Amino acid sequence: MEHNTILRPADSAGTGLPAGLPLTPTQALTGGFVLELAIDRSGPQTGRALRVGDQLRQGFRIGELRLMVRYEDGSELTEMPEIFRLPNVPEWFCGIANLHGMLTPVFDLSRYLGVEPDAKAKRMLLVLSHGADAAGMVIDGLPQRLRWSDGEGADASAAPSQLAPHVRGAAMIGEQLWFDLDCTALMQMLERSLESLP
Repeated sequence: MEHNTILRPADSAGTGLPAGLPLTPTQALTGGFVLELAIDRSGPQTGRALRVGDQLRQGFRIGELRLMVRYEDGSELTEMPEIFRLPNVPEWFCGIANLHGMLTPVFDLSRYLGVEPDAKAKRMLLVLSHGADAAGMVIDGLPQRLRWSDGEGADASAAPSQLAPHVRGAAMIGEQLWFDLDCTALMQMLERSLESLP
């Protein structure tokens, strides 16, 4: 398969590889990466050269809901780890996972938003943010690379009401509506929701 995409470590300390060394897609997804994209052959805009103003995102699904984040907002993708439940917490807070020695909270947005997960998809853990701020989100299947131009921007008002304040915007990509998440605002909202519990 021909690839015109170069994936390189965003932080060589996190990957164990020298900075600037090309990675396979699997290494990049599991180690954090920066995309250097010449031609994207993976989406509905196949073969179009990257243009100034194009937006690049990492997209993932939760049931029928399609969400995307900036590449710098995602730090790791993994199969579901062992999760330690805590007493007296809501169902949407799955618990704590030990990821490389870091205790990481894990959230299930499908339960928080009342969205039915895809029963046929393999559940994965996408870790957003970095270091002490990192938190895991349960997602359906593997993420995908997304790219869109200003002309593909869409109305974000269809976002679930609980999520709407934490959406930067939306885009119609390949006849599918994707919501662009503000990860910092989302994490703060989940933290406040936990703090407000009796």
